[in-house]
Amino acid sequence: MLVFTRATAAPKIEFTSTCLQAQACLYTLKLNQAEKLIAKELRINPNNRAADYLNTLRSMLLYITQEDDASHSVFDSIKDDCLTRLSDCDPIAGYRDFLKEEVYFYSSVVNGKRGNALSAANDVRHAYNLGQDVIKDFPSFTMAKKTLGLLQSGFGSLPNTYRKLVSFMGYPSDMDAGISYLNACINDKSTNSEFILMRKEAQFYLASVYLYLKNDKTTAWKVIDDITQDYPTNTLSAFARVNIADKCKFNEEVIRVVEQTPRESPYGSIPFLDFALGKAKLQRLDSDADIPLLRFVETTKGSSYIKSSYQKLSWHALFFNDESTYYHYIAMTATKGSDQLEEDEQALKYAKSGITPDSILLKSRLLYDGGYYQRALEVIRPFKKVNFETSRERTEYFYRKARIYDALPDEKLAEAFYKATIAEGSELPQYYASFAALYLGELYEHQNNVELAREFFKKSMQFDANKEYKKSVEYKAKAGIDRLENKS
Repeated sequence: MLVFTRATAAPKIEFTSTCLQAQACLYTLKLNQAEKLIAKELRINPNNRAADYLNTLRSMLLYITQEDDASHSVFDSIKDDCLTRLSDCDPIAGYRDFLKEEVYFYSSVVNGKRGNALSAANDVRHAYNLGQDVIKDFPSFTMAKKTLGLLQSGFGSLPNTYRKLVSFMGYPSDMDAGISYLNACINDKSTNSEFILMRKEAQFYLASVYLYLKNDKTTAWKVIDDITQDYPTNTLSAFARVNIADKCKFNEEVIRVVEQTPRESPYGSIPFLDFALGKAKLQRLDSDADIPLLRFVETTKGSSYIKSSYQKLSWHALFFNDESTYYHYIAMTATKGSDQLEEDEQALKYAKSGITPDSILLKSRLLYDGGYYQRALEVIRPFKKVNFETSRERTEYFYRKARIYDALPDEKLAEAFYKATIAEGSELPQYYASFAALYLGELYEHQNNVELAREFFKKSMQFDANKEYKKSVEYKAKAGIDRLENKS
């Protein structure tokens, strides 16, 4: 337990036993219990700024897990109050600025989810500068490298909206340096009790860097698998595990974890887990995939993933030849929820297009997305280019086969079908050509063909006609270019 104070009534940063209990509740998503413990600490020690920091963390976790639109202004008020109160503390041993670094980072997460690019970039600027100051003034304060390592890893691959806002800062982007910082936190030998769970947080960040920036799903999953084995009794671990498993196409793992995740008190419920379960069951073509999706849209307090859920419900109806229900959910996709997330934006465009997807291509896509590559191939293999009437369908046919062969893997066939996708679909508004170029870049990167990899990463951002998933393509292409730069 660390205490930094000049006098009994002076502002202090003290991780008391009550604060440590609250922190443990936060890292298991027992938010109601944490709130009571934080309130208890502030009654006993009203000047303890550690409690204010923990309250900001609680408010951020409440927002990102509940997607409750009403919690936006609540978070801002708690965050602003915490920063003001922390400013009254001495910077002894680096604790004050470290906690401010964390608070600004949590604010960037909330603002990023809201779509407030300018506010998020400003938060990142504050967090980065504070982390740098702590390391400069207190070199032994290793935990300040946790958030700094994540930020340093990803600056170069920020989407244009963010990148333009932070480019004037002159911050370096270095994935390897960022990973080194994160590993320093993970391997830190400090005996401070409050750092134990923070080291687990650093491991989650490390998994994210390997997954999203280094495109290394094997290492990402190994890291997350090691630290989330407690998911049956830790909703936050389940949340993290499901997110990474979904991106790694471990569909059966998503279903297994969600079905074992505790929902009853005192664990905080996460409506997103119902969305993840419905999505995973649809990717397995389960007949009951609609049940968790409907539960999600009925229980979520937020507006994110609503459109995507109704889109998936329409696909479910399409598979079971329920035409009236299909069009009902298409209408709901167009009118319910927000289009702030790229996934919801894409669902809205789909609903407005009036295009009914080809069931063969859709089944192949969903099976591929779930990691059922052989099943996906069996669905699409009997069909040829001539079986599809429109250029859009032919392009998607090439793209689906390319993705399947890439995963199996058969690099020669994948390369051929990616190139066919680009040739057929370069002038279409759909995303197939731009993503085909992106994945060709990754294929050549895997083959250590740096020049071709760089060429196709750049090419993926140059399909002006392709209007879908532009931010995702840009983010992934820039991450790929950064990886190539780090290799050279």
